[in-house]
Amino acid sequence: MISDFAQGDNVTGFFVLTAAQVIPYDRGERLRLEFSDSSGKIEGIIWEDAALVYNQIKDAEVVKVRGLVSTFRDKAQLKVEKMRPAKDGEYDLSELLKVVDGGIERQQEIFDEIAVTIENEFLSELLRLLRNDAELFEKYTAAPAGKRFHHDYIGGLVQHSLSIASLADRVCKHYPLLDRDLLICGAIFHDIGKTYELTSGVKLDYTDEGRLVGHITLGDQIVVDYISEIPDFPEKLENKLRHLIASHHGERQYGSPVVPLTREAYVLHLLDRIDSGLNVFDDYDQKRDSDWGGYVSLWERYLYFG
Repeated sequence: MISDFAQGDNVTGFFVLTAAQVIPYDRGERLRLEFSDSSGKIEGIIWEDAALVYNQIKDAEVVKVRGLVSTFRDKAQLKVEKMRPAKDGEYDLSELLKVVDGGIERQQEIFDEIAVTIENEFLSELLRLLRNDAELFEKYTAAPAGKRFHHDYIGGLVQHSLSIASLADRVCKHYPLLDRDLLICGAIFHDIGKTYELTSGVKLDYTDEGRLVGHITLGDQIVVDYISEIPDFPEKLENKLRHLIASHHGERQYGSPVVPLTREAYVLHLLDRIDSGLNVFDDYDQKRDSDWGGYVSLWERYLYFG
């Protein structure tokens, strides 16, 4: 398993090929790779015949790899000596796909435990519609929260959403002016558009509608469709809930069409950042082999765990 790799190890195994890119450099081209299994991820590199190898594996979801584990910029790296697409039946898929801790069934139980605490009859009915929508609820509880940055595994989306809902419950006890039911429903629905933004299966990628429309707009449409099934749903409540979804990225430059304008929207944005950010810390903590956990390019910083 990738999490067991140590510098100097010679490894041979099957991995999900999560990224492959040919990159020019001063002496030719190199092939930058990323592999994953149920225990984690590792970057890979090929220095020779980059374009040739890329054409052989570019459409593969799972590959068989032989290589040497080394270190590059304080992160483990696999220097690939040989690689080919895997054949059906050669590997155990359960060893390659990471699943949320405790399993999807536990996340479904947590959803039910939270849903029964909602007192607002309209928001309670909204959650009931989601729970009884077998197709969407299955996607919701199986989907990742992202392609590669945070909660990028089976069940990651529902874990992230319910974690925020649990945090929201605690915050509301300290700040009683917050609308608890609204904030918790906003947490549950804020990323639900990712059920259609990302593909399911071995290799995560964006769908056409995910790239063209985005999860905020997709999620808003899901909520609007559900609300249309609930008689006399208050317009003001609908607008407040939709605002939570639309503003949860916090700023327009980060993808939100509007910025947070209500207490609940402001809190949801901050809790979203906390939960996603600490998941990144956990991921880098598991992969580190020193007090430093490597460089997070999106944040433009190294993480320290000493």
